[in-house]
Amino acid sequence: MPPKKATAAAPSPLGEADANRVPAEKPAPKSHKRKSDAAADGDGDTGAAAPAPKKQATKKAADKKDPLPDLSEIQLPGDVEMKVPIFDTCDIVRTKIRAILEKEGVTKAAFLRAIVKAAYPAGSDHKIAPNLLTNFMNKKGPASGNTSSVFYAAYVFFEKLRVRDGKPKTKKREEMENEWPNGMDTEQQLDGWVTCLAGERPHIDKYGKTRFY
Repeated sequence: MPPKKATAAAPSPLGEADANRVPAEKPAPKSHKRKSDAAADGDGDTGAAAPAPKKQATKKAADKKDPLPDLSEIQLPGDVEMKVPIFDTCDIVRTKIRAILEKEGVTKAAFLRAIVKAAYPAGSDHKIAPNLLTNFMNKKGPASGNTSSVFYAAYVFFEKLRVRDGKPKTKKREEMENEWPNGMDTEQQLDGWVTCLAGERPHIDKYGKTRFY
């Protein structure tokens, strides 16, 4: 008699516990969003938090505290009309400008802002260009540059500074008052052409006045 073929065992029926088993959830499919999309949607952990944007400067450089004093509250004779009499030569004003520009933190821009505040009416938006300061500083002579706006404004600034600090007038200042009772001329160029008689030779003295000899 031929041997019987082995038959596969029938699967055992599910037990009670198997019948109540909850099938395992399939893992959610991976997102294929680009990093930029995920960042826009707020999804996913993009690693370290992005650095906060730098705060913009709230004030411009011109609005920063100036290293020079605001002397606009001090009043001089002729201040309102911008006709303060000047009792310094151009060379003396240049010497004072060089000295103040050597101080720490004082820039040419800061100096120009300060002299405008001192010499021009309150609320004025007038500005003195840096090249005007350069042109004035490059001149030489007691009367050279007498019509420059830098000369007038700088003198007013230094005179108000002297008044604020209670400093006395110098000997040269008193001499200038005697030579120029109404102040040095700032409208007519003092070192320009002059008319003289035959044989006369014009000369500008230390006070900025034209003499003939």
